[in-house]
Amino acid sequence: MIKAVTVQTTITDDMVLACNDIVCQLREKLELMSNSVGIIQCDPEYLEAGIMQSLHEALSFPLVGGTTVSIATSEELGNLVFSMMVMTSDDVEFVASYTEGLADDCAGAIERALSASVKVSDKPLKMAMVFPTVTDNDRLPGDIYVETVEKYCGVVPVFGTLSVNDALEKFERSMSVFGGQVFKREMSYVLFFGDITPRFLVAIVPPRSRVIDSPATITGLNGSAVSRINNISAVKYFESIGFAVDGKLAPGVYFVPLLVTETDDNGDSQTFVRAIVGFNDEGSAVCRGKIPLGAQISFGSLQSADILAATSHLVDRVNQEPDVQAALFFSCIVRQISIGADPLKELAIIKDSLRSGVPFVASYSGGEISPICSSLRGTCKNYFHNYSLIVCLL
Repeated sequence: MIKAVTVQTTITDDMVLACNDIVCQLREKLELMSNSVGIIQCDPEYLEAGIMQSLHEALSFPLVGGTTVSIATSEELGNLVFSMMVMTSDDVEFVASYTEGLADDCAGAIERALSASVKVSDKPLKMAMVFPTVTDNDRLPGDIYVETVEKYCGVVPVFGTLSVNDALEKFERSMSVFGGQVFKREMSYVLFFGDITPRFLVAIVPPRSRVIDSPATITGLNGSAVSRINNISAVKYFESIGFAVDGKLAPGVYFVPLLVTETDDNGDSQTFVRAIVGFNDEGSAVCRGKIPLGAQISFGSLQSADILAATSHLVDRVNQEPDVQAALFFSCIVRQISIGADPLKELAIIKDSLRSGVPFVASYSGGEISPICSSLRGTCKNYFHNYSLIVCLL
């Protein structure tokens, strides 16, 4: 069992004062047990000003996490916020670390780090929580984080977020943290060992008004890119429905979600979302994650009302769950962009609707990592997501 609290500060002009604010709140709210970890979500300004060095020196437990653009906790809602969820336990162990060389060898860096971390505890491994940064390689599918973690951790739940900032598309100020260190091209993580049963929920975007008569089928792959849809080249397919012109995505299509439904050997289906990046020289469609052969695709809606309705429904489902000691929400930054005039509206719904007494942090993501489960306590499969809202309940 764990206990958790969230602490936060909006002090931006003095990192010593900001650090003291965080530490004083923590001492007032929580008595630490034998094992603890701090999950950081914050505006890049705090990391650039050096807050992690002070926090690392002041606290006796590992710190992991990264940057985001907006944050909600039970006590705060805003942009220039530093938040930390602290979890503590006597029967759960938290093993935290970071990669080295992720930009040059993503899979290898994760493998090298995890090969040491998985051996630290004698307790059973129950979950991996990961915090990569958004890279400038938009041809690298986000599934690599899930696949590589599973290779060394086994098929345990993998949950996390790609850190972002407000420099859209390139996210030059995207950073991850470990202890007092800040990285622009690495992944920090924490492994959970022991007596813990995490639960997961995912809210995807709903289908948009029909643009094709029926879902299309992925009939060819070229590595992680989609080469053929309905037995014609991917670029020709998108041109046939007006989503591409002269081999390039048509204006306004860049943020159109691709709903992907895959069916397993038992006939069970799961739907997740992919973002379309563009087309390569061979006319294959490149997305920010893999799409399996034989999957069906359709198109989703990013209308503000649809996004907010899905968010409300997910929070309602969380409120029905018993024995929730902590909740971590990560929402795709494109959802915030699509909401428009009130960019804090989605986080406000979470803050105002989540039942009292549940420590939580909700923030924005450049790619969401979470299992999709047949039920909250049923069979789960890890996915990399786009345009989605995910939550981990502990």
